[in-house]
Amino acid sequence: MPQPDPSLRTTSQPLLGLRMGLLCGDERAPGAVLFQQLVLELGAEVTVLEPARVLEEGAALEEVARLLGRLYGAIACDGLSPAVVRRLTAVAVAPVVDVQAVLAAADGRGADGLERHRAAQAALIAALR
Repeated sequence: MPQPDPSLRTTSQPLLGLRMGLLCGDERAPGAVLFQQLVLELGAEVTVLEPARVLEEGAALEEVARLLGRLYGAIACDGLSPAVVRRLTAVAVAPVVDVQAVLAAADGRGADGLERHRAAQAALIAALR
């Protein structure tokens, strides 16, 4: 599991105490690693969940979304189809975040890596509101 970069840690941790479930096929993919770092730096805990196991064939997506919403304060999706993310968002009792949308919000935000990182953190916080 990625560790937060101490040099990028925020002075406040606005997501402290939040438990987030990350539906992700490859937790070592660069986007998933960066997202996990963002979550940890903001004070939340993240559990990586294998989509194939969580979204088993025959399982009703609505029931899965309700269960995930009871287990986690937020659900993040990386690599799932837009249709599945939309359906999860519609029925989950917790906020659903599209990892790629959060990371895309930081693209083009200056040449400074720290500036892009902070923009991604801000996008994540905004997506959870």
